[in-house]
Amino acid sequence: MAADRRSKADTLALRQRLLSSSCRLFFPEDPVKIVRGQGQYLYDEHGAEYIDCVNNVAHVGHCHPVVVQAAHEQNQVLNTNSRYLHDNIVDYAQRLSETLPEKLCVFYFLNSGEGGPKKKVTPMSAPKQAWGRGSLLPSYRSWCSFCQIQFSFSQ
Repeated sequence: MAADRRSKADTLALRQRLLSSSCRLFFPEDPVKIVRGQGQYLYDEHGAEYIDCVNNVAHVGHCHPVVVQAAHEQNQVLNTNSRYLHDNIVDYAQRLSETLPEKLCVFYFLNSGEGGPKKKVTPMSAPKQAWGRGSLLPSYRSWCSFCQIQFSFSQ
């Protein structure tokens, strides 16, 4: 797969034609065209290097060899979602439950940070249920406008 298949202008024109306007770009006036990632860095079509401080997927770095290998091995067997009965999701839930209080051991897995607020998962609900008091847990800050409104706290 070629990393830089079309010009930035062509990519932008196709995106504007084919993607919803609600799928916003950073820097809409002059967006950076990212063509690859490695570790904590992203690279544009000219080879300029950027530290990726906002990507919501690559927490261990882009193209991490252990993650790439694990994904490759799993995709050779099965690539599915939580709607099918499969061992992987319960294996993961079981491993995760061993690190948490019992009251926090019912899981609803989502594919991104945007789904939580839409499913009424809030940063305050889990600690209140587990320890009887509301305190903030470190949580994902979604970039969807719904979440930005949902998690805005007035002074």
